[in-house]
Amino acid sequence: MNVSQEKEAYRTHYNYAECLADLISNSSLSCNLKLKQKKLPDLKEKENLINLTKKSLEDEYKIVNMDKEYSYASTSWLPIKSYYLIFNRLLTIEYIIKAQNNIFKCSHCNCIEEFTRKLANSEISFSDPLLNTIYCGPVFDYHDVPGANLSRRISKDRRYNLAMAKASDYKLADWKRKKSIEDFKKKVDQEKKKEYLETFKFSIFEFPYYMRIRSNYRDFAFIEGVSIGETAAYFECYYKFTMGFYNLLNKLQNSLIKMRN
Repeated sequence: MNVSQEKEAYRTHYNYAECLADLISNSSLSCNLKLKQKKLPDLKEKENLINLTKKSLEDEYKIVNMDKEYSYASTSWLPIKSYYLIFNRLLTIEYIIKAQNNIFKCSHCNCIEEFTRKLANSEISFSDPLLNTIYCGPVFDYHDVPGANLSRRISKDRRYNLAMAKASDYKLADWKRKKSIEDFKKKVDQEKKKEYLETFKFSIFEFPYYMRIRSNYRDFAFIEGVSIGETAAYFECYYKFTMGFYNLLNKLQNSLIKMRN
């Protein structure tokens, strides 16, 4: 990735993080399920881990505000810590809904895809309709005008669609890697892809996971080609998105606990 590509990758990821942070901060999340009174003996199963992860992120944010140069290192692991904060809160919410301890052994993909299913079935919903969007196979045919991914002037719905399309690409690439498919030149692999896309679904609940996955690859090489100020700005945007999402989930969890009590 040359300097020009790194700059473009930075602006793309920054625009998406800023869009998501803004949408999340101005939305609420509610559950449309009716839960009966029930004891929840394992409610605190992940609480210590959640609190430690949250404190770690908050400490990172404070350090970046004191010294922007620290953002160069911290941005590399930000999507990883952010994801685990969200994931463990999702596990706890699912435990409250199902009241079964084995929920805490749920795999990453099963957990986030279950919340996509809940969103698709309106069991949970955001106050902003845009965040309720479920992306299916046709998302891979979504294209905007050249350079739209680099612009902060286009509408929020276009920026959001571009962000979700990018993360959907990450999900497809992860599936391709797990299936040991090098490319789709072979007819048998084309058929596998076609079958996969027939049931493909993606939502905001899956975004943090696939950003965590891609942080291990060259997609995050942009931090090597931009200024310290730009890296710090990206860190702040992604941090705000993470904490905004976490706060929405916290409020949702509290409302579910009230139902159970």
